[in-house]
Amino acid sequence: MIRRLVEKDRKKVLNYLNQEASLNIFIIGDIENFGFDSDFQTIYGEFNDKNEYMSVLLFYRINLVYYSHLNHFSEEYKVILNSHKFSYANACERLAKILYPYLNNYSYKEMYFAEAKSFKIKENISSFNFKVLQTKEEAVQLYNMLLTLDEFNTGKQSVTDFVDGKMKSLTSGITLFVEEDGLIISSAATVAETTTSAMVVAVGTRIPNRNKGLASKLVSALMEEYFNKNKYLCLFYDNPKAGKIYQRLGFENIDKWVMMEQKSE
Repeated sequence: MIRRLVEKDRKKVLNYLNQEASLNIFIIGDIENFGFDSDFQTIYGEFNDKNEYMSVLLFYRINLVYYSHLNHFSEEYKVILNSHKFSYANACERLAKILYPYLNNYSYKEMYFAEAKSFKIKENISSFNFKVLQTKEEAVQLYNMLLTLDEFNTGKQSVTDFVDGKMKSLTSGITLFVEEDGLIISSAATVAETTTSAMVVAVGTRIPNRNKGLASKLVSALMEEYFNKNKYLCLFYDNPKAGKIYQRLGFENIDKWVMMEQKSE
């Protein structure tokens, strides 16, 4: 049986997802931060005949995230997939391979999934000048910076939707950035912050400002922020150069993550 989850399901579904907390950081974070009644998030649970969880499917804005402790995807989800609009589908590798055949006209991109619970090498950021994003104007600047970077596909969202999402996410993560001559030139952010962890995203630097260690220092600043709160960080990446930076700081690969993106018609 599959049904939409509601507030009374909170404790049981979180217990289920915390079996593999790192892999479920998006779903856990979105439940803890936005609950079951928001207009931009819908969560479904699948149960066996003993009323035990078999899987969870989350729709968050234009994103789908799927999890099961089994190597399993139910045919019953097909109707639900057809009733929601989403541009991205996400899952760990073993589940993405099962989910992908049910998606029509989507690309398939494998990435490494890593987590950090302590520093391996700590950057000296005592004199590093960075800011914390707080305003819509700063969010617009960030949108414009990310538009220049091919790896982010920021253009999939309008600036209005991006800014709205960024403002809402201020309660479930932080965005750090470096500014030069009134422009954001480098950024690193967290989203889906839970009681124990957060996901690092949008780590990037404008091409003319690269090779100065800006992104490395911003990630190090995030690590310091969260480690001081006794929380760990997760991220995924496919760029080997970026992977070396993350590993140098203290991230270790624990799995593979797959992002499936809807292709243009």
